[in-house]
Amino acid sequence: MNENEPKTIEHSHTPQHPLWLSVVLSLFPGVALGMFIVGMAPVLEGWGLDPIFALFGGIGLVIVPLELGCLAIVARRTTGSWSPLAVTDYRSKIPPGRLLPMAIGLAIWFLFTLIAWISLLEGWVIDRLPSWVPDSILQFAQTNAEGGLPSAGIFAAFLIIAFVFNGLVGPMTEELYFRGYLLPRIDRYGIWAPVLNTLLFSIYHVWTPWRWPQIAVGFLPLALAAWRTRSIYVSMIAHVTVNIIFLVMLTASFAAG
Repeated sequence: MNENEPKTIEHSHTPQHPLWLSVVLSLFPGVALGMFIVGMAPVLEGWGLDPIFALFGGIGLVIVPLELGCLAIVARRTTGSWSPLAVTDYRSKIPPGRLLPMAIGLAIWFLFTLIAWISLLEGWVIDRLPSWVPDSILQFAQTNAEGGLPSAGIFAAFLIIAFVFNGLVGPMTEELYFRGYLLPRIDRYGIWAPVLNTLLFSIYHVWTPWRWPQIAVGFLPLALAAWRTRSIYVSMIAHVTVNIIFLVMLTASFAAG
């Protein structure tokens, strides 16, 4: 090949997962978190705490250990190292001048779809959710700080837990796991790989089933960007930005009472 020819997307030499394994590995952490929330939300309510603590605490106690633990175990078995990065692909470097505008644009797109979804369709979808969806999950559809602002200590704990786990550690772990590990292992499907990865990522959010369509539409460009650039850095920055902005909005809702 002529070295001056433009580069095309090449299939990686990463071992490929059978489809059933990709489905299981994608959904299992989310199902585990959903079960944690269902079990812990009533306990927290009994202590006078908002059930949303079960979500944000569960990200740190369930999602992060399961996903990083899976990567560490696979890394140990295949490379001899316990580092999750040893089995994380799509780590091509992108110049900051290109990386940051791309990530910011993707974050803006996601937030646009989120606001549009909440404004136009979310209420309609929530009203039509099946009756078997647990009340502890449905409560997140009405997270609006009813009942007044908690004590200063509890509110400070909420901020720390939310921003550390849901704002930083959680989305970074999810990008390592979904776009850095799972996506490269189905890239035999070509452009359908990021589509499948995004659909599974949407359903993985079992604690917000009313937002599955929005998550799919909002996150697909992030997965496509990671796939096309062979870099999880762009989707990771966009994902962290989205979560932090969402938390700022949620915190403002709590503070407004």
